[in-house]
Amino acid sequence: MASKGYADTAPGLLPPAPAYSKEVPHHNAVYPAPPNPGVPPVPPGYMPPPVPALMPAPTLALQPAGCPPGLEYLLQIDQLLVHQTFHLAELLGWEVRNSYSVKNSVGQQVFLAEEENNCCTLQCFGPSRPFTFHIQDNLGQEVLTLTRPLACSYCCFPCCLQDLEVQSPPGVPIGYVVQECHPFLPKLTLLNERRQPQLRIKGPLFFCSCCRDVVFEVKTLDESMVIGHISKQWSGFLREACTDADNFGILFPVDLDVKMKAVLLGACFLIDFLYFEERKGDKKR
Repeated sequence: MASKGYADTAPGLLPPAPAYSKEVPHHNAVYPAPPNPGVPPVPPGYMPPPVPALMPAPTLALQPAGCPPGLEYLLQIDQLLVHQTFHLAELLGWEVRNSYSVKNSVGQQVFLAEEENNCCTLQCFGPSRPFTFHIQDNLGQEVLTLTRPLACSYCCFPCCLQDLEVQSPPGVPIGYVVQECHPFLPKLTLLNERRQPQLRIKGPLFFCSCCRDVVFEVKTLDESMVIGHISKQWSGFLREACTDADNFGILFPVDLDVKMKAVLLGACFLIDFLYFEERKGDKKR
């Protein structure tokens, strides 16, 4: 006899399983399969890392004669913010290659600066080390190269004064930053590509940066007028005590020669190495 309700089912056979209707949930409805095979699902609460805002590339029509390619970014701005990248190895006292992000006044990234150096030079010479910095724009093109030869950092001896060369494009000097001989005050001179003095930088007598900025004034050659500054910005107790990753602000006239703006950026890096970097175990100024 056929089972009740299944007249077409042969004796001794089970009835066929009913088909799933649209109302029956799929077995994977709670944890659905990833939409892209091979790509793991995003866990709940995951936040992707922030993407830095990039300064728009200037139009070629705005490039004046004599402006090195890639420095058009500096034509219409009067301020730069320089943020040194924090490396975890610094907490262990291990010297690493410095890197910086350079932004405009609204926080848009203008350049990225990466130091080229080897491990032996980093650990043996510390902040007195020679270096080469490669500065790239947002398109990955190297627009500036900074080179610093090895020299002692004792400014009271003329033979030990620091010298930084700024090149744009790489291999073509556009200016220099030279340390002046002075027993107490940090003083630097900015030179053009013909090594003719253009501007001077004068720092404070004391470098106590606790809870306040340290300001280096940018002056005319006769030091009668202040036209800008390079300031090492206070970053908070924890960051100041545990790392030597510093933040700087550079202010200059908007109509300053674009090459001198680039030389001022190089002066900021040299100031960081001369006065705010530290060796393993050294006390921060």
